[in-house]
Amino acid sequence: MRKKSFLKYTLMLMVIGITNFVAQNWIFRIDLTEDKRYTISDATKEILENLNDEIRIKVYLEGENLPASYRMFRNTIAENLGEFKRYAGKNLKFKFIDPLAVKDKAEKDTLIKNFQKKGITPTPISVYKEGERSEKFIFPAAEISYKDLEITVPLIKSDAAAQAVNEEVEARLLNSSIENIEYSFISAIKQITDTTTHRVGFIYGHGELALPLVADAARTLSQKYAVYPVDLPKSPSLDGLDAIIIAKPDSTFSEDDKYKIDQFLMKGGKALFFVDALDIREDSINTKEGAVAIPYTEFVQSMTPFFFNLGVRFEMNFIEDVQNFGFLGFVVGNYGDKPKLEVLPWRHYLSIRNYYPHPVVKNLEPVLGRYVSTLDTVASASEIKKIPLASSSAYTRVVPYPVIIKYEEARETPDMNIYKKGKAETVMFLLEGQFTSFFAKRILPSDPRAKTFINKGKPTKVLVCADGDFLRNSVNPKTGQIAPLGYDKYSRYQFANKQFLLNMLDYMLDDDGIILARNKEISLRPLDKKKLQTKRTYWQFINVAMPLVLVILFGIVWVMLRKRKYTK
Repeated sequence: MRKKSFLKYTLMLMVIGITNFVAQNWIFRIDLTEDKRYTISDATKEILENLNDEIRIKVYLEGENLPASYRMFRNTIAENLGEFKRYAGKNLKFKFIDPLAVKDKAEKDTLIKNFQKKGITPTPISVYKEGERSEKFIFPAAEISYKDLEITVPLIKSDAAAQAVNEEVEARLLNSSIENIEYSFISAIKQITDTTTHRVGFIYGHGELALPLVADAARTLSQKYAVYPVDLPKSPSLDGLDAIIIAKPDSTFSEDDKYKIDQFLMKGGKALFFVDALDIREDSINTKEGAVAIPYTEFVQSMTPFFFNLGVRFEMNFIEDVQNFGFLGFVVGNYGDKPKLEVLPWRHYLSIRNYYPHPVVKNLEPVLGRYVSTLDTVASASEIKKIPLASSSAYTRVVPYPVIIKYEEARETPDMNIYKKGKAETVMFLLEGQFTSFFAKRILPSDPRAKTFINKGKPTKVLVCADGDFLRNSVNPKTGQIAPLGYDKYSRYQFANKQFLLNMLDYMLDDDGIILARNKEISLRPLDKKKLQTKRTYWQFINVAMPLVLVILFGIVWVMLRKRKYTK
């Protein structure tokens, strides 16, 4: 009997030991959620598994009395970072910090100032305790350190957070942030650990936007890429660059310049075109006579066949949108010696928020377009994948050239019958595939360029956006101060033009495919508030009292069974 008991307990200890060893060395999880919220992408796993030094992450989202929604957000971040650690092992450490737990006021003020310098802005939230409402600030951001480098990761977009005026909007904002957790962290980790620096060139020489007008775009990109101004007519080639940006050209592209761009694409280079077919000068709108749109004749004539070869065609028109519009300030008089400005809805500005399914525009806030034209695809480039990214609203009117824009239009009530007949117009396309050279069958064997000429290119990506001013930031004429790209001084809203540019270049230059993590979708399943109010007591009983009742019943049954067994 003793021998049998000894063998039994020995076997039990062996099973426990083996189970513990397996659990420590072969950890696995099965994600049974419908939206796979706990599954990270293969690209993320590969980056984490190949870390060669320690990554330290501080998440500034902690503290007492966090609202339930932010507590869930905090826990989701912890779960994602825990999953990261499974693959990174000892090379990843993270902790959550409450920055407001610092008791000393001077120390706390210094900490907050340091946050602001790093771009960590406070977000106000409502806290309810014992029936009383109070407001506190949180700092939803993280700091990632690697060797002697440090990078800040905003976990909630501050411009979007400012618009979270009610619980429903706040819930959508947090849901969007939860969907982006993996991408936000892994893109920052890749940025801080990757020694490879992609080179991006802003092309000049054809009347493109001057350097001060794209200064914020260049400054933003320089945090991740090496950015260069490139005078195309004076450059022998575009070799050495990974991507080029052409913003609002207005004059002729010579055959030599087109050849340089063409061969750059054939070699696998990426290109972003922000173009206008028509020009309108806003300073001339402040007259009752109106302003006439002038075509960029030289640019259109020289580049239309080139874009046609890529697979798109831009039209000579303007889009008017009476649903997703922007604002413009008009001088209507004077206050003493100062002009009187009136801000009015301006349907020639587009608050573009209608996005097609794609990781570049997933969860993206609206972007601002000024005097946008329509884009169409052509059937000739059938092997090229033409992906629409964004469009106007369905309440759109397309005004063909010649276009006359009058100041009085802002005051007039639009005829909705006209706009109801319209349809959503695509304003940007992403082109992917192996392009055929624009100069195919035009380079003769006797041409000196024939030895290096590429007729069929490597797979690449090209963006064409029908708004030349998409990357233009405003500049204070008196002080020279540069406003953030996408900031609208009339509505005081920060549009997402800058984020779109970053997303697009990340997508184009991302060899690992980590941007696909932006495709993650987590469904909101809010409680029915009306049912919650009418059946409050019922659900409180189900969730609180019922488990206690079941435990008590189980205890009674257990005791009765034991009595019956041992009283015989």
